[in-house]
Amino acid sequence: MTRAVLATVLALGCGWAAALLVPLYEFLGEDGGSSYLPVAYGIAWTGIVAAGVVAAMLVVSKVRMRRAIGWTPLVAVPLIIESWLLGCLVALVLGSV
Repeated sequence: MTRAVLATVLALGCGWAAALLVPLYEFLGEDGGSSYLPVAYGIAWTGIVAAGVVAAMLVVSKVRMRRAIGWTPLVAVPLIIESWLLGCLVALVLGSV
């Protein structure tokens, strides 16, 4: 149980940090235009939320099968990081076009 709580706290902390860093996309554009920001924000926020949903679904399935949860919530961490990086990449590419 301790591992599951620690893993959940770590995953939530990573999600919180990524959510706080999403507004930094504003500084990536060269021309200062913000027409690309809704696309980058949408990708990042959708990925962060989807990572939480995937982790919750895995935890629920393990509980239903009566298996130990362990470090399962940490599955969300790489998904959160990837979604933030994808949003950053979209902001960089669309900001330079």
